[in-house]
Amino acid sequence: MRIHIAFILAVTLVCLALTTPAFADVINLSDLQTEGTAVMFGPTLRLTDTTDPGLLSVLGDKSPSPAGAAWTKTEYNVADPFSLNFQFQMSNPCIGDGSNGGCISDNLHGGDGIAFLIQNSSAGDTAIGEGSGGMGFLGITDSVAVMLDTYQNDAVNYYGDPSNNYISVNTRGTDFNVPHHFCTNGILATPQSNGSDLTGSSLSPDCTGSPTLGMTGYGTVPTLPVDIDSGVHDIGITYTGSMLDIYLDYSLLPVLSVSIDLATTLDLQGGQDAFLGFTAGTRYAYQDQDILSFTIAPEPAWGQLWVPLAMILAAAVARKWRRSRV
Repeated sequence: MRIHIAFILAVTLVCLALTTPAFADVINLSDLQTEGTAVMFGPTLRLTDTTDPGLLSVLGDKSPSPAGAAWTKTEYNVADPFSLNFQFQMSNPCIGDGSNGGCISDNLHGGDGIAFLIQNSSAGDTAIGEGSGGMGFLGITDSVAVMLDTYQNDAVNYYGDPSNNYISVNTRGTDFNVPHHFCTNGILATPQSNGSDLTGSSLSPDCTGSPTLGMTGYGTVPTLPVDIDSGVHDIGITYTGSMLDIYLDYSLLPVLSVSIDLATTLDLQGGQDAFLGFTAGTRYAYQDQDILSFTIAPEPAWGQLWVPLAMILAAAVARKWRRSRV
């Protein structure tokens, strides 16, 4: 028995010595750089709140749409594989059809949703985009956005939202990012009275291709199994170096997988680093949009995967050795 235990211990220590453990970095939300409407609400990062931002008598039709953003103050290596996790909650949606002071809810869904961003824009940790349907990231350059969209914008020719409850991954590489789907004409403009955050439409003859790498509820990708606009939810994101997999509420399988090479899609600092953070926007539909926790870790090196395998192998060899001694 002493040899059995010693053998397993020796093999395990050798494997551990040959690898570097991947430790999770629990990010303190209060350490993030906040912009726009984003504030700390106790231990919670509140990107937007239920203060009515849509009253025409207060803002007027051409006033900027409220947007909030929060970023890590240092950049992280996103060229190599990594995993991250965050919990979020969207609550207290406004209720109305536009006749009660400005609120235009979408079947009791508030506006407009939360996005997680990887970005290396020139604004760095002070970046912030358009609010409303722009979800706080419209206009941020050199970025990839994971959209948690809870409002189906009715300007179909401009947004192409499949529902008021979906996840999408959007990027235009180093150019400015947009929450729209299918194609855009690549010109950023002030919000128009027709509801568009872009000039032209997705049907424009000069449209430059889809910013959307994939989204739930479209094509062969199933709709989400839960309403992300209600209750606390968990998002897990794993990057393999060529695929971005998104998990919802500890699902065994990703709800969305897209093919992407972050190192070639974005112009990363030093070829590998970018800021990580969250954005959100509101206007005539609004709600509390909160981040509750945030953790990131590099993916284990291949050598680390041999640790449990080595222990199993060592135990099997030891058992065989003991039988041969009987």
